[in-house]
Amino acid sequence: MLGKVFNHEVQVFVSNGDQAHFTIREMHELYTSWQMWLLVLVGFFIMATGHPVTLPQFESFGLRLAFWFVALFLYLFLSMFYALATCRIWRSTFGGPIPLIILSSPLVLASTYLTAGGLTILFEPGKPAFGSMTWQMNLRNVFVAHVFETVALLWLLPAQRARKAIKSAGRDITLAGRKVGLTQISRVKAAEHHLEIYMSGKVEIIRERMATFLDQVSPEDGIQTHRSHWVARQTARSLSGSKLTLTDGQEIPVARGRLDDVRAWVSTHSDTKELL
Repeated sequence: MLGKVFNHEVQVFVSNGDQAHFTIREMHELYTSWQMWLLVLVGFFIMATGHPVTLPQFESFGLRLAFWFVALFLYLFLSMFYALATCRIWRSTFGGPIPLIILSSPLVLASTYLTAGGLTILFEPGKPAFGSMTWQMNLRNVFVAHVFETVALLWLLPAQRARKAIKSAGRDITLAGRKVGLTQISRVKAAEHHLEIYMSGKVEIIRERMATFLDQVSPEDGIQTHRSHWVARQTARSLSGSKLTLTDGQEIPVARGRLDDVRAWVSTHSDTKELL
């Protein structure tokens, strides 16, 4: 179940007009990278060490520091679950990618108000919990968060994918106790209690579950088009309707519920990026 959640694709419109596609797994990996934390720390100290007007509700440096720390923690902790739920609702209601500013603004404001109210109640009980929160402050917080999110999606995420692609070059997949080179696999098909592993002109049948295979690969490696089919990135050529055409001309079915994710994956990860 957790693997399915991590493999869910999120599609957003960035402010420069580009579309960004990423999985919840990629978001989690980005959050744990030192590049992301360096970016976060730079913004964190700029905001925390600024003039008290940055957050007029808290005059002391200690409370300002605590505010940004707690707000950032809430934002990061909730963002993966929030992004998954919000994008599903947006897709079912409007269809297509959700603008990044619309996706993140409610989460930024919720983190801001929860943190400000909680710290005020705990350390300054004589003041109204949200008395000093202004629309200018909220607008600034949303703008700052949006800038950092845009930087993460347009620069940090592609760099992360490039690093993972290099590491994947010599990676092995373990199936039923056997090691198989990932780069040798063109596609995988589940058949009852076995997997058919297609590798450069030959097919090996291994008694293993598809879930075991999927737990060892990422969107940089390939895409699951159907409950019973997985296709390697270098093998996918084009998507036409509900069929993914491979470089050898074969067509692999795409499940209706996975069509949007496969289309997003082809435009982002496939070496050919053909959408027909």
